[in-house]
Amino acid sequence: MHNNSIVQLLSLMGTINSHCVWLALLFSPLLMTGNGVAERFPYAEETTTVTETVFKFSDNAQIATEIKDLIEPTLIENGPGVAILVLSEGEIIHAQGYGLSDIASQTPITPNTVFDLASVSKQMTAIAVLKLMEQGALELDDPVSQYLPDFQDANRNNPITLSHLLYHTSGLADYTGDAWDGSDREFANLDLEAHLVWLNDQATIADPGTRFEYNNSGYTLLALVVERVSGQPFADFMATEIFGPIGMDDTLVYRKLGQFIPNQATGYAVTEDGQIESSSFPSVIAGDGNVFSTLNDLAHYDNALRQGTLVSTATLDIAFSSGNYDDGGLIDDDGEGYGMGWQVASSYVHHSGSWLGTSTYYRHYKTPSLSIVVLSNDEAYDGEAIADEIAAKLLR
Repeated sequence: MHNNSIVQLLSLMGTINSHCVWLALLFSPLLMTGNGVAERFPYAEETTTVTETVFKFSDNAQIATEIKDLIEPTLIENGPGVAILVLSEGEIIHAQGYGLSDIASQTPITPNTVFDLASVSKQMTAIAVLKLMEQGALELDDPVSQYLPDFQDANRNNPITLSHLLYHTSGLADYTGDAWDGSDREFANLDLEAHLVWLNDQATIADPGTRFEYNNSGYTLLALVVERVSGQPFADFMATEIFGPIGMDDTLVYRKLGQFIPNQATGYAVTEDGQIESSSFPSVIAGDGNVFSTLNDLAHYDNALRQGTLVSTATLDIAFSSGNYDDGGLIDDDGEGYGMGWQVASSYVHHSGSWLGTSTYYRHYKTPSLSIVVLSNDEAYDGEAIADEIAAKLLR
């Protein structure tokens, strides 16, 4: 694979698709301060009482039939597939795999199949940062250089802060963009420390806090901040502070090329004419991606968010609130806001992830208490569109 081709493929990472808003909840404008930390909750008060009649169907068997009828026409026989999770009020309403995790062995996808979450991982990096904030180990408006003294900030009088990284307003170069001119091998082996060295040699593209530019390097820097502040490797911190305590036993941060992951889905790309091609490009960098997880583990994660187990509900509301620019204006990402690893729509937060051999999507409503997760080992699969259709089929 040549460098030009990998740069084109890098545009897959963190792709955020067009959006469909279909519940009649209103988005309350946020009061912001400093470098973008929200002072108010992201959702307006809802006056309509939400009851068990939210769903069109009275039992899970009917829901399973509706989802199966929706999913099966989107898949190729004996090809890669998708795993679907629907949670309501903390209960698993539907968790099912469709299609094959590995074509050669004819292994089916199940709720325990492990997928590369790609940029859906970003929200988990943000949770790690917020957890350290709650512990008093850092502040979101602090300069990055306070925690990474070897980070060469272009303007120490107008420093890049942790909030700028979280909200994609840092103005930094992005290692997954045109600035990268290394080989494929160098890209695959780029770790958090080497990434910092690379980033220090790059020109900035904008002043911090002045424009939104989706940026994987920002979240990679945040992972390094977590390492330096906690004194633990990022993968270890995530295992001991995030995944382990809430029972995400099959979830991990990928850390070594060739690492064996039990039950991992094999990656594919289904072309427009229906051809199936193998697709994979492992790398060791983290923070912006490279969390591997399952439907069952993500059910634990979603419940932990709702119950305030990982961070308090007040802190989570900060993550779910759109950030702002330094002049006070709200971030505009194609008509939506952007929080901390979440895109902020009027009635839910969500994020997609794309990388070679994987496509993921996660949608989380505050009211009603509903979440939809779509994980596929076909990099071309449109998880957001499927989530839209699932919601349209199931909700009144």
